[in-house]
Amino acid sequence: MTTWAVILAGGAGRRLGSTVPKQLLPLDDRTVLEHSVSAFAQHPAIDRVVVVAPVDHLDAVAALVAGQADLVAGGAERTDSTRAGLDAIATLGGSDDDLVLVHDAARPLVPARVVTDVVEALGDHAAVATVVETADTIVRVDPDVGDIVEVLPRHELRRHQTPQGFRLGVLAAAHRAAREQARTDGVVVVTDDCSLVQRHRPDLSVAVVAGDAANLKITDTTDLVVARALLAAREG
Repeated sequence: MTTWAVILAGGAGRRLGSTVPKQLLPLDDRTVLEHSVSAFAQHPAIDRVVVVAPVDHLDAVAALVAGQADLVAGGAERTDSTRAGLDAIATLGGSDDDLVLVHDAARPLVPARVVTDVVEALGDHAAVATVVETADTIVRVDPDVGDIVEVLPRHELRRHQTPQGFRLGVLAAAHRAAREQARTDGVVVVTDDCSLVQRHRPDLSVAVVAGDAANLKITDTTDLVVARALLAAREG
């Protein structure tokens, strides 16, 4: 059995005001992407890494991940990119019994403990989500008028992070089902792979493991400042 990591590196840098994808921005002495790939390539539980990158930045990404990961071009949507990663695994000899962790390249500081916990949870579950508690009260708002409709119970809520882990056959089957549905119903849009698995395999439960506050997603300049501070604290 092989344990794979698929690193989704197709994000843009629009909210950062950058002309290059955010995963190619510097984070101290390396790029955001290099930190993310290294977290999996150097983890003892991960056997192989596949990076899914924007087609117009393949050469730049190839130079950064050489010797650590296989590279494949991504698609227009997140589901397209995940599917490209799964297709690459199939080409590289992956099987349904393998394990796969899907991770956002924009989360460069994922702790080794989180990766370990996801892999270990896959020993008993077909799908695993990484989550953290929310310190904020979450409300449901009527999108038409902007009024609060409901205050949700905070103790029941969690925020998704990545990596998300799956039995490879389960995730691949969910993506095949989504592709078939798209042919009849139009584009199927989901924001993460756990949601996709739950949609197409409602009989399966998705286990959760505790994420980490350091596993933040780089979306704006403030996140880069925080990430640099966290990295300095980790290395100091």
